[in-house]
Amino acid sequence: NLPKAMASIHLSTIWLWEHQMHRWMNAYWSGLETKEAQLQVKEFSLRKYKSHRCVPETVACLFD
Repeated sequence: NLPKAMASIHLSTIWLWEHQMHRWMNAYWSGLETKEAQLQVKEFSLRKYKSHRCVPETVACLFD
């Protein structure tokens, strides 16, 4: 029963998986193969920022 299953999952868990799947889809849309996509997603998740209020210049350039 889908409604019962969805009610048993916290909304924050759904959001985390949604963000993760978005990274996978972007990797595949970029034309990467499975292994390359896996490395890209893993690299993104391992990236550490010093401040949650500051976006590094390299990341900001991606949006220009």
